[in-house]
Amino acid sequence: MMRSMYSGVSGLRVHQTKMDVISNNIANINTVGFKRASVSFKDSFSQTLSSASAANADRGGINPQQIGMGANVASIVNVMGQGAAQRTDYGSDLMIDGDGFFIVKDATGFSFTRAGVFEVDASGNLVDPNGFNVCGWKAVDDPDNPGQQKIVKDTVTPINIYEGENLYSPADRTTSIEFTGNFNQTTNPTQKNTMSFYDSQGNKYTINMQFIKDAANPNQWEVSLPTVNVGGQDVVEVTVNGSEKMYLAAADIGGGTLDAANSKITFNSNLFFNNDGKLSNVGAAADNDPNAPKNMALAPINLANLQVLQGNPAALTGANFSEETLDSININFATVTQFNSKVTVTSETKDGNTAGNMTGYSIDANGMIRGTYSNGKTKILAQIPLANFKNPAGLEKFGNNLYKETGNSSEFDGIGSEASALGSKLQGGALEMSNVDLSYEFSEMITTQRGFQANSRIITTSDEMIQELVNLKR
Repeated sequence: MMRSMYSGVSGLRVHQTKMDVISNNIANINTVGFKRASVSFKDSFSQTLSSASAANADRGGINPQQIGMGANVASIVNVMGQGAAQRTDYGSDLMIDGDGFFIVKDATGFSFTRAGVFEVDASGNLVDPNGFNVCGWKAVDDPDNPGQQKIVKDTVTPINIYEGENLYSPADRTTSIEFTGNFNQTTNPTQKNTMSFYDSQGNKYTINMQFIKDAANPNQWEVSLPTVNVGGQDVVEVTVNGSEKMYLAAADIGGGTLDAANSKITFNSNLFFNNDGKLSNVGAAADNDPNAPKNMALAPINLANLQVLQGNPAALTGANFSEETLDSININFATVTQFNSKVTVTSETKDGNTAGNMTGYSIDANGMIRGTYSNGKTKILAQIPLANFKNPAGLEKFGNNLYKETGNSSEFDGIGSEASALGSKLQGGALEMSNVDLSYEFSEMITTQRGFQANSRIITTSDEMIQELVNLKR
């Protein structure tokens, strides 16, 4: 009878433990990134009354006779299933869709979390609500692609979005300009356009260009820069940074020949069109060769000799505005046409820009953090990798939505993996909700409650039996 009472007591204990786990699951139903726990039981040791014996010629075998001594908790397992998405529209909130954990760090070392509630602190660090630094890989300049960045997949370090050169995008000089659109086949013998380019300090220069149709050959256009005479000099007018008018001597623009009588600088690279209205060649003659050059080079341009207009009468003096000489600027005319339709020729600066300040950042599905800048440029700043474990259920809950590795989870290698390498992706502006299923937890609560009631009945029944035994002698 005492055995049955102690078995009942053990049953109460394990069902109370399961109720504690269920209660914790339900309490965290709205906890971001929470993973529910599941409890399983096992029987305790058994008292053997008689052992088994094998069959022989005289009689059959006998099974062992054992009395169980109750139940114990076999396991409390973290169920690492995916939680549903909760939209927040907050740019630094991240959700892991798939396997893996975010890597965070404080003075005690690395911790891991599924809760991507991140923000940028006053120092520019990407942190979680505990103040732990979110760790990842930093970007470095790519030696194979000047002006570009690449990620170095090395030991993870805290990510600081606003550190160092992340705060700005440097100026870059122009090397390529593209003209597009249509020249009219029958009218408009002179077409005027503007062309802009940047120096390495981000100063923007705009000069006028003109295209003059050859009277003898309507499929040929001369490329030239108009000049003006200031203080007895034939110069090209240059607009600097959208407002200031300056002047450049013809000798400071390479590749051209001054035609003072017609106030222009001409180039040998004329435009030749075929009878179908498509550009045939940019060069000395038309030849219908599909591989013929479709561009010209404007080079060099000596910006150190820019001049300003001062005094009366008009005089040009050095501006000391720039000390730079631009190398060749490639001007591409490949898509320009000559049809009997509206004139639509325009130019576009394909590269080069002013310096820009960071205006924001974004995080893509593979954890790549890119800064956006006031000059329209973007730049890779860092990448958020994920830690993966052979047995994620073996991680130890550390509180505050954090996990620590254990001997049964496998070790973190200090580097991590791209989300895509794990078959996962990150969703910005969203968080992973708890994976607690309320209907399942309530059904488990009912069975746990009934189990607890049944075990309590064992104790009261055993007590009544002992009372009857005591009452045998009065």
